[in-house]
Amino acid sequence: MGRGRNRSKSKLDKKVSAQYSLDKLLIILKQPQQYDERIVRSAASHYVKISRRNRMPLSTEAKLLICKKCTAPRLYGSNTRVRISSGQKITTCLECGDIRRIGGGPKSHRHQ
Repeated sequence: MGRGRNRSKSKLDKKVSAQYSLDKLLIILKQPQQYDERIVRSAASHYVKISRRNRMPLSTEAKLLICKKCTAPRLYGSNTRVRISSGQKITTCLECGDIRRIGGGPKSHRHQ
């Protein structure tokens, strides 16, 4: 008995299908109020898994919507606290305690 042919996808096909899946999952993450909480959590964890498996970086939108440490969806007001201090957006995940700072603050543009 033969082993059969090698029918694996090419690298480009894998990237295209992965990007398609990531786009569909991002739609769910952008509108969490329309879906059950379990579906949103599953979409967030699958988004991170697919991007890691295919060595694709998280999109800038996904970085704001998913906690990088615990892969929980950032549902502002329920499991995420947002503070603005000195021109910096400080986002705290209330599930794992991870803190993300976005923006350089008021003096980031100065060069001395």
